Amino acid sequence: MNSSKEKKREIIKSLQAATIRCCSDKARPVLVACTVIPSVNGVIWAGVFSAQNQQDPENSALALYDISNVKGRVKGFCAFGEKPCGSESNTELQPLSVVFKYSSMSAVAAVRNGSWIVLFIGTSDGQLIKLVLDEKFTPGCPTVLFKSDDERAVFPRMHFDPVDFKHIYIALRKQLRRVSVVLCAKYITLKDCRAALDPLCGWCVNIQRCSTQDECSDTSWVSIPKNSLQTRLFSFQIAENSSRKIILHLSLSLESTGNPAFSCTFTKESDILCDGSDPPAVLPNCSCSFPDQLLYTGGLRVSATVNIEDQKITETLTLINCSSITENSPSASHTQCVQCVSSGCHWSSSSKRCEWTHGPGEQLHIQDACKNLLSEMVYNKPAILSLEPNKVSFHGRNNVLLRGRNLESVTKIRIQGDLDCIPKESPVFDRSSDTLRFHIPPSGTKGTVKVCVVTPDDRCHGNSIITYSSQPSCTGIQPTVSWSSGGRKIHIQGSNLELVESVTVFPSNKVLKTQYDTSSGDLWIDSHPYDGSGQFSLKLNVGNSTVDCVDYFSYKPDPEFTRFTTVQVANDLQVNIQKRVDMLNLSMSEVTVTGLQGDQQYPCDLEKIESNAVICKIKGESGAVPAVDSLTINIGNFHISLSGERLETWLFVLIVFSLIFLLIFLIFCILLLLFRGYHNSQPVFPVQWPLQRH
Repeated sequence: MNSSKEKKREIIKSLQAATIRCCSDKARPVLVACTVIPSVNGVIWAGVFSAQNQQDPENSALALYDISNVKGRVKGFCAFGEKPCGSESNTELQPLSVVFKYSSMSAVAAVRNGSWIVLFIGTSDGQLIKLVLDEKFTPGCPTVLFKSDDERAVFPRMHFDPVDFKHIYIALRKQLRRVSVVLCAKYITLKDCRAALDPLCGWCVNIQRCSTQDECSDTSWVSIPKNSLQTRLFSFQIAENSSRKIILHLSLSLESTGNPAFSCTFTKESDILCDGSDPPAVLPNCSCSFPDQLLYTGGLRVSATVNIEDQKITETLTLINCSSITENSPSASHTQCVQCVSSGCHWSSSSKRCEWTHGPGEQLHIQDACKNLLSEMVYNKPAILSLEPNKVSFHGRNNVLLRGRNLESVTKIRIQGDLDCIPKESPVFDRSSDTLRFHIPPSGTKGTVKVCVVTPDDRCHGNSIITYSSQPSCTGIQPTVSWSSGGRKIHIQGSNLELVESVTVFPSNKVLKTQYDTSSGDLWIDSHPYDGSGQFSLKLNVGNSTVDCVDYFSYKPDPEFTRFTTVQVANDLQVNIQKRVDMLNLSMSEVTVTGLQGDQQYPCDLEKIESNAVICKIKGESGAVPAVDSLTINIGNFHISLSGERLETWLFVLIVFSLIFLLIFLIFCILLLLFRGYHNSQPVFPVQWPLQRH
C-alpha cells in the first residue's frame, strides 16, 4: 500500500502544468472542451472556455496555446468541465490567438493540412461549424456543416472517421450523426472552388471538378496558397518603363501541383489592349504592355480574362495614372493612399505620394500600406450608447435610431455576424452629433450580430449587439369594426409584435403607424377615416417584407346622439345621453364626455354604456354641480356637441300639459251634463196603445 502511494506521488511530481486563462476581454473560467493539434515545431492545444452566460453572444471563446514548453508542477487534479487546475508556477500561459467567439460552443476537434489548421466546432444549439486557420492562426469564414432541427446540443467528444478523415461523428441527445467535413463537390467552377477558401478542396484539371487532392492523382490540382485568406483572387500592379510604356502585371492567388494550360487576355472596349511584347504567361502571373497615351486620357477600364485549361475567369480592372492621384503634400490623406494602392500603384510613405510600381511583387494590402496614415487623421472618436430597437426580425428593420457621442465623422454602419464571411454595411442618414439613423439589412439566420460605426479611415468603433429573431405573426384583431370618422384603436393579436414597423390597410393602401406597449405587449393602430362599406385586411410591415393578418375589419356610420338630460344626485350631476342603437359596441375607454356651462368645463365620468344610452356623472367635490347647458362628446376622430334640457323643465312642461288636458276634460264633462239636462227638460207627447186604424 505504501509503495503504491509513493508511486502516485512520483507520477504527480513528474507531471508538468501551466495556468491558462481566457480571455483578455472577459473572464471565462470554465473549460468546456479541448483538443491537441500536432505541429511541426511543437504542440498546439485548443480549448473552449465559457463565461456561463448563455445570453451573451460571446459567452464562449476558442483559444490556441503553445504547450510545447510548459513549466511548473501540478498542484492537483480537477474534473473535466471545472476550472483549469493550477500549477506551482506563477506564470500564466497566454493564448497564441483567440480564433472564434460564440454564444454556446460545446465541442472542438481539429485536423492539420500542411500549414493549415481546420477546426470543427460543436455548439449547444445543435450546429457543427467548420473554421479554417492559416499559418498565422488567422481565421477564415466559418461554415455551418450541420444543424439539428430541435437545437439539441453537440456533446464534447467528436471523432473523425479513421478511414479517410472526410467524415466526423458527433453525438447529440439520443442521436449519433456522421457528417461530411469535405464539401468540394458542391462548387461547380474553379472560381467558386477557390472562393470557398477551403484548403481541403482544389480544382482537379483532369476530371474538371472541385475535389480533394487524393481524388486528383497524376494530374494538376489548383488550390489556394497559404496567404489566400488575406488576398483577393485577382491582384494587379502598373509600372511605367523608360520607353513610356505602361506595363500591367496581373497575379492570381492560386497555386498548382502541375503545369496546367494558362493564358491571359486583356481588352479595352472589345479591342486587344496588349502590344504583343510581353513574355508568355505562367501560372499564376501574366503581363500586358501598352502605350501610356491610353492611360493619360483619364483612366482606363480593362477587361482581364484568364484561362486555366477549360476554366475562364473574367475581372474588370480600373487603371489610373499613378502620378495624378495626388501631389507631394504633407496633408496627404488616408483616402488618397487607399485609392493609390487599390489602383495598382505604390504609395511612398516617405514622400507621401502615389508612384508607379517598379515591377511585379507581392500583392499589397491596403491596411498595411496605409496604416501609418491612420494616426494622422484627426477626429473625435465616436461611441455608441444605445440602439433603438436592438431586437429585429430576420427581415431586418428600417429607420433604427443610434444614440452616441461624436457621430459627425461616421460614414456608415457595419454589421458583423459570428457566422458571416463578409460584414453587412448600411449607409447613414438623418445624423447629428449624438444621434443618427440607418437601416438594418435582413439576415438569413436568427441570432446576435455586432454593430459598430465606421469612420473615414475605415476603423470601426463600438461593439453593440442586435438580435435577429423570428418574424411577427398576426392571429386576429379586436374590435373588427370602426366608425366612419376613424381613430378607433384596433388591437392586433399575435407574437413578436414589437418588431412591427407599420401596418398597411388593403384595399385602401393606407400605411398606419403602430403603437406598442412594452409592459403589456399590446400593439394597436388607429383606424383611418373612411366613408363607405366593405371589408379591409391588414398587412404587418417588417423591414421590406409583409406579414398577413388573418382577420378583417369593416366600417359603420358614426354613432348618433340625439339629446341629453341631467338630474341632481346629492352633490353630483348625473347626465343621461340618448343615442340610436348601432353595431359599434362602444367601450367606456373610447368615449369622453365634457359638460359646458358658459366657459366652464366639467369632465363627466362614464358609468355605463347601453345600446341606446350613455350615462356619466359630473362629480361635485366641493358642493352641488351647477346645471350644464351643453355637452361635447369625443370618440376617436368623431366629435359632436349637444344642447340639453334639464329634467325640471320637462317636469314643468309635463305638469302644464297635464293641467290643460284636465281642464279640457272637465269642460267636456260639464258640457256633456248640460247637454243631457237640456234634453230632459223637453215635454213628453202622449202615445196611444194599441194604435188605432183609421
